[in-house]
Amino acid sequence: AGIFETLVDWGLIHWISNGRLVYLTGNDVVLLASPLWMPVAWACVIAELGYPAMRLFRWLKASMTTNRAAVIASLLTGLAASVTVGFYEYLAYRANLWRYEKANVMLGDSYALYIPFGEFLMFLAILPIGARALSMNHRSQAAFIEGGAAFALAIALGYALAYFLLEVR
Repeated sequence: AGIFETLVDWGLIHWISNGRLVYLTGNDVVLLASPLWMPVAWACVIAELGYPAMRLFRWLKASMTTNRAAVIASLLTGLAASVTVGFYEYLAYRANLWRYEKANVMLGDSYALYIPFGEFLMFLAILPIGARALSMNHRSQAAFIEGGAAFALAIALGYALAYFLLEVR
């Protein structure tokens, strides 16, 4: 997902006007327009939020219907993603790793609100994507690639919807 997400970063850098992503680490090796370490950072965030989402779903499923457990786990994971990544965005801003240009809706000077809102939206999809990837155990490498591409699509759609709702008027 992190490798595919570099295409999303490309869009956040080159395709949007409000709240454009600007990397400040001029000495980094880049893949497209993202620092080479960004795919690893995305892998960490996905594991950090995806694994607890799966465990929470399994725990909730023991005491309620599968659909209800999935909805509750997805909403809590989306909320955790928006808070966690919002905090990471603030830290990155303070460390001069990246910043966002002025957007219609900003959280202080740190970053555009469409970023944590997009994180909430994209992580709503982590359970079905993770469940599908885990069910493909006979094709583990294909499952990783397909799951990564699917979550990269969720990243793109989450940011696009959040951007549209908050920035396009």
